Amino acid sequence: MTKVRIQNAQVSIGCSPSPREGWTSYRFNFRGFRDLTTTKNHCVISPGFTCSDHEWTLDLCPGGDNLATDGYMSIYVTLRSEVSIAATHEITLLDKFGNAERVKQMTDQLFDKSAWEWPSLGWHNFINRSDILDASKNILDSSGTLAIVVSIKEEPTSAFVPRNPLLNMIHEMFNDDTTADVCFHVDGSARSFHAHTLILKKCAPMLADLIPHANDMENVTSAQVGDVQPDILRHLLWYVYGGSVAEDTLKAHAKDIIDAADKYSIVNLKLEAEAAYVESITFTAENVMDNLLYADAMSLALLKEAVIDFLVGNGEQVIAEVTFSHIHIPGRVIMKDLLVATTRRVKESKNEVTTDMNLMRVSELRRKLNEKGLDVDGSREAMIASLIHSESVGNNATLLEAEDELNEDEDEDENNAEEE
Repeated sequence: MTKVRIQNAQVSIGCSPSPREGWTSYRFNFRGFRDLTTTKNHCVISPGFTCSDHEWTLDLCPGGDNLATDGYMSIYVTLRSEVSIAATHEITLLDKFGNAERVKQMTDQLFDKSAWEWPSLGWHNFINRSDILDASKNILDSSGTLAIVVSIKEEPTSAFVPRNPLLNMIHEMFNDDTTADVCFHVDGSARSFHAHTLILKKCAPMLADLIPHANDMENVTSAQVGDVQPDILRHLLWYVYGGSVAEDTLKAHAKDIIDAADKYSIVNLKLEAEAAYVESITFTAENVMDNLLYADAMSLALLKEAVIDFLVGNGEQVIAEVTFSHIHIPGRVIMKDLLVATTRRVKESKNEVTTDMNLMRVSELRRKLNEKGLDVDGSREAMIASLIHSESVGNNATLLEAEDELNEDEDEDENNAEEE
């Protein structure tokens, strides 16, 4: 039901110190709060404010909206721009001395324009109105003004992928036969690509391992590349030299790029192709388990998370239509992923905020690893293990070590299963 705007409300707005870097904060003063109507679904709409060039309002229902418990005040942040945005927002109710009396936060929520004309997220039961009016709680000032601070941090709407690590100036060295010291020849193709051993050793070590040791350093060394199509190899080398692969190309050739990037240890490109694949694919009962197997085999944590979300969100269809007899993933791994997705789903439905790494999205785990300078490729369990290890001993942990530990545990599980 559309909310009815309260016309006689007086609301002032001003900037407020942001709680953390990357946030934008505003303070709202609702004058004469105790005199505002408490009719259900009647709301005060604040003046508009801007965050990252997008327009927002703060909407407050003194007597609650239609879903609120009687006696409670409802409050929402509403997007007034013509785009869909993912954002984390925090609402703080201040007492008359400027101290935080009540704080609530929603993390990484989508304000979806495709679903609502003005997407609005907040709380039906933010605080009991009687608590606000209670003079002993010192919330309203002498003029009956209610102070609210809104803080917003817009989030990336697509999966997080670490930036390409090379400078753009290296682009001009790509496929430059005048400075190259190696030439790759693709099996079964007349095409060849020139490259530089020094760059490959740093950025694509597995490709560098294909280069024979040359006795004469003045000549260009030839190297053979098998089981990679020429166009895919070109994309890999262009990325190694600081270039980017177009989004439509990533989506059209995602699996080929993932396989080749994984084989030759070009991690960031692998993650970009994985993100493009997740965005482009539509999961069905026919393809979901094949995607689960592929994600597990290639350590594609983002794809695996998306598959698990589909399984949890479409349980009845999956039970009725999906065959599990060909699935050979350790039971403890898939069970934990399902529990994580189910628990996260419950918490999100209750608007609960959690900082537990075990419940974080893959993109957030990768962001944290990248900030610490740790490897971002690997399973969800390995990423969490690496973060925990880094916090306990510093940033000397590697994802490979964490992955090896997990693999040893899985091998032990499989051996125990065979013995039984």
